[in-house]
Amino acid sequence: MDIERVKMSEIVYVQENGKKRKATAEEIAQFKKDRAEFEAEQSRIEAEQQAKEATKESALAKLAALGLTEDEAKAIMGVN
Repeated sequence: MDIERVKMSEIVYVQENGKKRKATAEEIAQFKKDRAEFEAEQSRIEAEQQAKEATKESALAKLAALGLTEDEAKAIMGVN
């Protein structure tokens, strides 16, 4: 089922089996809920990736403070 939004009139359509019809209030609510959940999951994944990157950078900085070169530190960490 595809949901299509026509912005000018704020009418939402659903296309099923090649036929277009107005979406029900329940379908619109479910679509909004699904979209919010998807966006929240995307934000969570992005934050997790940023945290991992920050941890790697922190570890590299600490190893550099111990006197290792960047290449040596990356070799120890298995980072390219």
